[in-house]
Amino acid sequence: MKTIKLLILLMVATLGMQSCRKDSDIIKVTPPTPEVGMNVQGSVMGIVIDENGLAVSEATVTFGNLTKNTDQFGVFQFNDQTMHSGGTYIKVEKDGYFHGSRKFYPVANATSRVTIELMQMVEIVSFASSAGEKVQFEGVEIAFGNNSIMREDGSDYDGNVKVFAKYLDPTLIETLDQMPGDLTAMNSSDERVVLTTYGMLVVELRDDSGNELQIKEGSQADIVMPVPSEILNSAPATIPLWHFDEDLGSWVEEGQATLVNGEYVGQVSHFSFWNYDVPSNFIHLSGSIFNIGVPVQGLLVKITNTDNNTNGTGYTNNLGVFGGYVPKGVTLTLEVYDQCGNLIYTTTVGPYEEDVVLDPFNLAVTALQVTISGTVSSCDGEPSDATYVVIEQNDLTSIIAVEDDNTFVSNVFYCEEGATLTIGAEDPINQLASANSTFTIEGDVDAGILELCEESVTQHLYYEYGDQIFNSNDNISGQDSTFFFYTAQVINQSGDPDKVIYTVTLSSWTTNSVLEYVLLYEEGTTQQNVTMPVPMGGFNASGVATIQKVSQGGQEFIIASGTLSDIEETDPALYDPSYNPLLFSTAIKL
Repeated sequence: MKTIKLLILLMVATLGMQSCRKDSDIIKVTPPTPEVGMNVQGSVMGIVIDENGLAVSEATVTFGNLTKNTDQFGVFQFNDQTMHSGGTYIKVEKDGYFHGSRKFYPVANATSRVTIELMQMVEIVSFASSAGEKVQFEGVEIAFGNNSIMREDGSDYDGNVKVFAKYLDPTLIETLDQMPGDLTAMNSSDERVVLTTYGMLVVELRDDSGNELQIKEGSQADIVMPVPSEILNSAPATIPLWHFDEDLGSWVEEGQATLVNGEYVGQVSHFSFWNYDVPSNFIHLSGSIFNIGVPVQGLLVKITNTDNNTNGTGYTNNLGVFGGYVPKGVTLTLEVYDQCGNLIYTTTVGPYEEDVVLDPFNLAVTALQVTISGTVSSCDGEPSDATYVVIEQNDLTSIIAVEDDNTFVSNVFYCEEGATLTIGAEDPINQLASANSTFTIEGDVDAGILELCEESVTQHLYYEYGDQIFNSNDNISGQDSTFFFYTAQVINQSGDPDKVIYTVTLSSWTTNSVLEYVLLYEEGTTQQNVTMPVPMGGFNASGVATIQKVSQGGQEFIIASGTLSDIEETDPALYDPSYNPLLFSTAIKL
């Protein structure tokens, strides 16, 4: 049954992340009005996924004045940093997606976990700024007045306006993953509150060149947003409006909306994330979960307000700890789910008028759980800088931190008897990885020593000719970037082994150019003749490519590389003989 999400259980994060399941970024650790809590030393490991639950690589993650890019698993990590236990904020950006972020609540000397789901920017409509427009999508209506748009510098804008927008349904669990920060907020009296959401909206305006636009100063846009039928009976007649402030990492009260025929009607003076919410007072609740005396990380903890069936979720950290803000003075249902989505524990707690630390929960769960341990070292047997181990079972991927002594140990739930685990180590700092090890679960798993002897592989397409270099892993802001994609077609003739035709494409937003070639692969292939058309260079390049299949970090890749020196001129106006030869490398994640 759908339920409205009271997104105030802002859990301490954990290390055990599942990129196949939707879970639940400049940084300001302490907003102008201080958060409740104190500074602590801690670490955070996170994973960034898209709306399909797939890892997003090369996303830029910002924590304070530190910036990192996610790797091929969508993973990032900041170690041994000063954080604020009352709320620490991380922001994530990637071209083509709305900004994502998360506020989490670290524990001293522990590694918190966050999962951030990025939403793709989809153009809803475009209109002439001089004429205005009434935009409708997903039950939402936005009315723009005539000549109501300006550039970022405040000057009037007269031209085409592209509208990118998405509605976040408060009854869907996805809202927990896609919303920015969390649902703590500052009200108009500069008091900290938590929010019950009745719907969210994100809107961005761009010109034809991708430059950001805004509502002109002194103008407003009218917004009509539906209230889902499941929560309409509890919807107040008037409700505060809140926008998300990316500098503070918090929702800020600004205006109000009125309930009219099952829809909230309001006005906004600028665009970002907007939220229709009821504020309330809160207390901090925390606890810890053990299994046969051992802390369990990666467990989903769900707490439900029994008065109105609102709820929030979070995950245990590497110490088995969870915690966050919950409504004051209400009875709560606490449920614990394993990594496979099975309910393994439930109880009733509260009501509480003050902050509370619950007694530890010892679940005594023995079925479908295995302890995985091992050591990570450099290729010469010395201690390494490895930060995590990847454990894969079917479509479930878990990320486990490596301790300071280069060991790792984790209790992992598996989803069926006789499951097979693939284990590999990653060192994103030095871009190294271990070979994968595969185990069939028949008891606890000792993975032994995982040696970081291989260059870490990321999916990419790189080519170079003359002084021209194109790299799909370039991460350049704005419109100046490249992107890489491929399609795969499996063919099978007369019982022969499967052959896969990969059509590989690299596009440059800077030059509006496209390079594309075809790679035919079957198991055991080590070499192949390749022809690569390069229309922006006025030539085709051919030669022999070396093909290899690599298993690394829980993933498999096909790597094709070579020097193509057989040049066919196709456009004399573009071709330069110094272009010979063409060097290329492609890695495709299977």
